[in-house]
Amino acid sequence: MDLSDARRQVAEINALQLQTKYTDAIEITTPALFNRLEKAVVGSNSNGTLPVKKCISFEIKCRELDIDELSGLVLEIEFPLDYPSRSTCHVKAIQNGNVNGDASAKITTYLESFLGCESLELIIDWLADNKTTCLLSNDNNNNNNNNSMVGKVECYILRYNHLLSGPEHKKEKAMVDTAKKSKLQGGLLWGTPGIVVVVPPSTEEDAKEYASDSRDIGKRPDGVEAMHLSERALEEAGLGGL
Repeated sequence: MDLSDARRQVAEINALQLQTKYTDAIEITTPALFNRLEKAVVGSNSNGTLPVKKCISFEIKCRELDIDELSGLVLEIEFPLDYPSRSTCHVKAIQNGNVNGDASAKITTYLESFLGCESLELIIDWLADNKTTCLLSNDNNNNNNNNSMVGKVECYILRYNHLLSGPEHKKEKAMVDTAKKSKLQGGLLWGTPGIVVVVPPSTEEDAKEYASDSRDIGKRPDGVEAMHLSERALEEAGLGGL
C-alpha cells in the first residue's frame, strides 16, 4: 500500500470524526488496522509503501445523520488499498438489515466521476440530496427481488483484467496453491479476463484475503464483487475446492 494513500485515508476519516455531527455516525470496523495505519503515517512526509494486505472498513449510520427518510439505512464502506489515488471506495447499502443493491449501485455510479478524490463527504452530501428517492426502487421491487433470490446464494467474484494463462505458469500455479492451502471454495476461469468465483461456505472475508494474496503473487484483481448465483448451476458446474 502506498504511504500517500494510507495518509489520505487516515486523514479523511479523522477529519469527519472531528466534526461533532459525524462522531456517532461513523464506526470503524477494522480498528486495529486503522490504528496501525494512523501510527505509521503520523509525522511522516516520506513516500514509500506499507506491508498491508487488508483494507480499512467502516459503517456510516444514517440515523445519526438526522436524515429521517434514511433512518434504517447503514452504509458499509471499504477503502481499497489504492484508494483514493487509483480507485473509489466500495459501498454496500444495508436497508433494515437487507442489502439494497439499487442504492449501492447508485452511490457507486455517482462516485465514478470522482476518481482520485476523497469520497466520504461526497457520499453524505449525495444522501442528503437524494434522501427521498434513493430507496424508492428497492421499496417498489422488494417482493420481486425476494422472489428472484429463491434458490440463489451469495458468491464473490474476483476479476483479473489481464490474462490468466493456466496452472502450468508460475504465478497462476501459485494462485491455485494458495487457494488450496486456504481451502477456498469455488472455481477459476482461465483467460482474459481471468475470473475467480468464491462460493459458500467460503465467505466475503475469505475472498478479500485471497485478493490480497493474489496481489502478493503479482496478479491483481479488480476488487471483490458480491453476486447471487443459482445453487443448482453451481452444483452442475462442480464448484468446490479451487
